[in-house]
Amino acid sequence: MNAPEVGPLFLDAAEEFIRINVRGMGAVGLQLSGTFVGTVSFECLVDGEAAMVALNMLPPNRATAASSATAAGVWVANVAGLETVQIRVSAYTSGTIRAKLIACAASGRY
Repeated sequence: MNAPEVGPLFLDAAEEFIRINVRGMGAVGLQLSGTFVGTVSFECLVDGEAAMVALNMLPPNRATAASSATAAGVWVANVAGLETVQIRVSAYTSGTIRAKLIACAASGRY
């Protein structure tokens, strides 16, 4: 089975977003790169009719989870039981954010 993935895509305005269907998956990985000033929020939902809620993601080299990022980096999260994961530019000043999401069946250490 091929892992679902989205991107790389480029975000350069407030409220732009990228979504990935994670139904049946155990984990999702995110990589942000580029030079930008802004905030990328991590969000999820179970029911496609509901509003998105914050999703804590963890950098692989740190023990502290976060629900947003203000710099380039890599994050992972458990997504078992979720339907959709979204990253959204919740604040934007300048630059371009390059983003890629990939899901996998295994959940990893989280």
